[in-house]
Amino acid sequence: MNKQTIRRFRKSMRSLERETGMLLAGETACCSVTVAQCHLMLEMEERGPSSLQDLADALALDKSTLSRTADSLVREGWAERTEDETSRRKISLVLTGTGRGKCDYIHALCDGQYRALFARIPADKHEAVLESVALIAAAMAEERTEGGAGKAKGADSCCAG
Repeated sequence: MNKQTIRRFRKSMRSLERETGMLLAGETACCSVTVAQCHLMLEMEERGPSSLQDLADALALDKSTLSRTADSLVREGWAERTEDETSRRKISLVLTGTGRGKCDYIHALCDGQYRALFARIPADKHEAVLESVALIAAAMAEERTEGGAGKAKGADSCCAG
């Protein structure tokens, strides 16, 4: 791949990152949750009762970092810790009814925002956009987990821009 193509891709990714950050901040601000709380709650909703380690793995976060976010959900009454039926030592995190209601509200709001976003993209490109975003996300995750991004590749590894 030539240098100009890589630079165009990097520029597009920086723009996407900025726009995504602003979109996420706006989504969560009106829902009275942080981005971290939102991501955790939606993952919990999708997975059902899960251990903190399973959730940390799914979100590619450190368990101790995720623990603070989980604590905040418990304090707000959006989640609770429950003992696993098969092992009393295993604790699962599960959404409460209030937490499920908060997820429903987030989904309703975000579905509307993304529907409006998709309305700005030609309908015949929708599938291509979905496929492209999924491919980029998968490639980024693969690069991260197989020792790429975020790992020092020399004296000064800086690839953000």
